[in-house]
Amino acid sequence: MFLQDYIIFAGTLLMVCLIMSAIRLLPLIAISGASAVLTGCQDTEHGTKSIDQNTVQESVQPKPVWAGSYQGHTPCLSCSALCEECEGMSVKLTLKEDMQYELQRISMSGNDISETLTGRMLFKDEAKTQLELVGVSKRNLLLVNVAKHEVEIRMDQSAKAYASQQDFLMGAV
Repeated sequence: MFLQDYIIFAGTLLMVCLIMSAIRLLPLIAISGASAVLTGCQDTEHGTKSIDQNTVQESVQPKPVWAGSYQGHTPCLSCSALCEECEGMSVKLTLKEDMQYELQRISMSGNDISETLTGRMLFKDEAKTQLELVGVSKRNLLLVNVAKHEVEIRMDQSAKAYASQQDFLMGAV
């Protein structure tokens, strides 16, 4: 019995010592905890600032080199070259960064028929030089020449250059 009493007494004494030590260390634990929380907040603030800066950097992207307005004087829709009988048409094309376009065509052959078409566009190649204007039935295939700041209208379906290639060029405005 004596041994059991001694073990209980020793266990109780150990518990009292631990409690007393914990009570003495309580202010230090509280200060350390508060410091860790504040340090954590500071890290979070820095992290938030970093995320905000990254978000700003992502949203400020350079304008694609092909985006912009192009204008030219081309043969009318039924001709494959400018000729004496036909004055051709005035064409203005705006390629927008969001992959939308606006195409304005005005006939110059006396009837002054004009049309404005809008829609989406898509690139047919990885280099982003071959372009299709979705929703345009004639002359909807284009070749973008970024180096020369011009767009060339290509033959429907084949996307080959017209024999009178110069008649189908539009320069950047």
